[in-house]
Amino acid sequence: MWIAEERFRVTALRQHGWWRGKVLGASLLFLLAGGGVAASAADTPDPQSEIGGLKSKFVDVQGVRARYYEAGSGEPMVMIHGGFTAGSSTANVFSRNIPGLAKHFHVYAVDRQGSGMSGNPLNDSDFNYQGDVKFIYNFIQTLNLGQVHLVGHSAGGGIAFYLAIQHPEIVKTLTILAIGPENPPQGPSKLVNMLKKCPDQSQYEGLRCRVYELAWLPTTFEDEYWRADRYMANLPKSKEAQAKLAAGAGEPLRAKEFPAFRQQMLDRVEKEGMLQMPVLLVAGKNDVLDWGENDATAKLAGELALFDVIAAKNTKVQMIVFNNSGHFMYREHPEQFNAQLVTWIAYWAHKPTAPPQGDFQLPK
Repeated sequence: MWIAEERFRVTALRQHGWWRGKVLGASLLFLLAGGGVAASAADTPDPQSEIGGLKSKFVDVQGVRARYYEAGSGEPMVMIHGGFTAGSSTANVFSRNIPGLAKHFHVYAVDRQGSGMSGNPLNDSDFNYQGDVKFIYNFIQTLNLGQVHLVGHSAGGGIAFYLAIQHPEIVKTLTILAIGPENPPQGPSKLVNMLKKCPDQSQYEGLRCRVYELAWLPTTFEDEYWRADRYMANLPKSKEAQAKLAAGAGEPLRAKEFPAFRQQMLDRVEKEGMLQMPVLLVAGKNDVLDWGENDATAKLAGELALFDVIAAKNTKVQMIVFNNSGHFMYREHPEQFNAQLVTWIAYWAHKPTAPPQGDFQLPK
């Protein structure tokens, strides 16, 4: 689902993680931004890009044409997809969740810059996490959404995490889905071995194969999803973004200087307590991204380690693990996921304060 320079692929597959993994693993696996010269998506919605009865909208975000889905009413919820830029992930990944969540929230699911039908960044320097954080922040500001419930999946979870640290005033709750592990499993991972049967991941069929292997249930994606996905991944602006990535757009912040940025953000959370809004981590127990070939079960090391970082200063962090689900637990169990998310947000809406930290002294 993530695109980077071809020479990094094999190494990065063994170094998953967007926040404490190796440099190549973080830069490849959770690469966030599309690149290239100014190239907008179509000015009108293209039915070939839409699924689930959803209808596209477009808005200019500081010169970049952004496609998004909008549904419902009430407090705004912004959903950020994961995956490779200009590869095989768009706002369509939330198609099974948007209608149900729209009964409770005003939902906005946006294609990240360079992905789906959204245009590529105007500047190659925005081809990185920082560029995507800026894009999503400006999207929220352009639509005058105020405080939002922020939901990010995988690489989109990285965007949501950094956005909440840098702009906590606009994040009412933060939900991160299916982050990657802190360190690769001992020995080859199940994903690495599974990908051996996939075509070249610089091509669409290889990316589709990767996404299919990350899913746990065979019903995770339907034909309609793949038709729209293929169409968007093969647009001229998507090809342009892929070429820009391969040429190194977004450096040095995309990979060379990213570890320092990431560690700075982690320190702000763990030591300074920058995340004080309610935070929910959601994992799939069968996510092959963090499952060693010789392990009986996935270890969820990434989810648990990030939980510890946030929980060091925030008592409003919780974690939900979905059984019989992989990297896309929200698509595999949409009704259960929606119910859990709605209930969790509703609880914190009536609990504006959190309990004090632990380590209490026994009364004398």
